Amino acid sequence: MTENMKNLSIINMLFLVVLMCLSSCDNDKAVKEFVTRYATAAANGDTATVRKIYPDAAKAVSFNTALIADSLTVTDQDSIVLVGLGNGVDMKIRRGAGDAMTIVESHGLFAYPANTLAFAKKTGQWKEGLTDAQQAERMADQGLVDYLFQSFNEQVKTGLSIIRTGTYGDDYYQGEWVSSEGATFTVKNNTPFDVPGSAYHIIYKSGYWGGGSMSSEMVAGKDVKAGETVELRTTRLGPNMESDTSHQLVVRGFTKDEFLANFQPTGKEFDEYLERKGQRPAARAESLSFIMEGLMGGCGTRLGLEGDEGFLMYTLNSKELEVGNVEQRSVTLVSYDPATAQLVLRVKKIDGTVTGNLVGTYRNGAYQGKFNNVNGKSSSFSFR
Repeated sequence: MTENMKNLSIINMLFLVVLMCLSSCDNDKAVKEFVTRYATAAANGDTATVRKIYPDAAKAVSFNTALIADSLTVTDQDSIVLVGLGNGVDMKIRRGAGDAMTIVESHGLFAYPANTLAFAKKTGQWKEGLTDAQQAERMADQGLVDYLFQSFNEQVKTGLSIIRTGTYGDDYYQGEWVSSEGATFTVKNNTPFDVPGSAYHIIYKSGYWGGGSMSSEMVAGKDVKAGETVELRTTRLGPNMESDTSHQLVVRGFTKDEFLANFQPTGKEFDEYLERKGQRPAARAESLSFIMEGLMGGCGTRLGLEGDEGFLMYTLNSKELEVGNVEQRSVTLVSYDPATAQLVLRVKKIDGTVTGNLVGTYRNGAYQGKFNNVNGKSSSFSFR
């Protein structure tokens, strides 16, 4: 039995209540027979008859069964019969030729999960005074949360700023005076909402007098309230004075759970979403946007893509992304085929040198496949 059949079978309970009251009140034999036919069709899963009698029933997710039988009223207005079922639920039935009748309108008959309804009311997706069919059309638009989530993260990505504020550590004597120093940074949250530390981090690279290669460190973020700042420090102290350093603020953004926990709706979001949806170019609507984590070649990895550009970060010899030395690469979209779900990304070093391609299947928020490097070697990856 399909979900619609399950939902429609619920209506049998509703109309048995209606039948009891119609029989006791003996208001209208034709209405009673019509309701009986509808209830029987719904109980038997006869969708053809159900939709013929009440075409808009196909739009319902489920039906409200919290009705007060004693409050049922039937009002005959020429070709229209108004049936009140209590608790603000009513329906409008139109008479046709002979005994033909059709349900043409209802209020309060369609029902929704409590959390869905609460979110819809807070964002303006739920609009008082609409018929069930009109409201169902608004509720059927599932793009609002994704739109708000994307807009929210765009604010985070542009709303965090960073400056290096200095160094810390001690001088010590080891044949000569040298320094053991680390870097300090200040991150400011310029957004109107609190940002958790998990939403961003710093990549710090440094080299030292006396030679040696550049080394990298990931500095985990800290929770920062709206309009405030936090100080972050590197955990590694170098054994000589730093001669060459760089830092980069990497903003992962919020997960959907974090977004929903921090989101403060104004009640205008759905109308704004409808206005902007028609103005967006088709190419943007089809572009890919995600941040995922997983393993590549056994190493903890984070992959992000926004349109045609993104980033790839991975640890060295560790499955945990937040520990160990971190390498960062840029990625560029090569191709994406929605029909086969194949996604190909080109991976480059910061200086633009191509290191290989990620080739895999991107479906249902997961990306799995192989990284083929320019030396002919490959390693499996799985991100979600």
